[in-house]
Amino acid sequence: MSRKDAGCPLCGAQVTAMEWLDASTEVVDAHVQVLAAVCPHCQGRLQVQLQDEGIALGYLAGGESNRFESALNLPCAGLQVEQEEDGLRVSLADRVWQFTE
Repeated sequence: MSRKDAGCPLCGAQVTAMEWLDASTEVVDAHVQVLAAVCPHCQGRLQVQLQDEGIALGYLAGGESNRFESALNLPCAGLQVEQEEDGLRVSLADRVWQFTE
């Protein structure tokens, strides 16, 4: 489902893709599927971009490019993202997360 040896880009703590989804709080930009997140270990703030079969950790670059600067990519087989009127619905395995803008 996800790599277990990947560390937080900020503190190096071991955090799985599912734990990053649990640590995500809101939608930053629904069009590029970016969420705001807080590391459950160091409380550092970063962003999570939802991708096909994985997530990327980093930050959305400013300006109109909507380019995501990735520090770490985590595979996450079975990740599904649906855009909704007020945000994103994310599912993985038997879990579902609802994020709003």
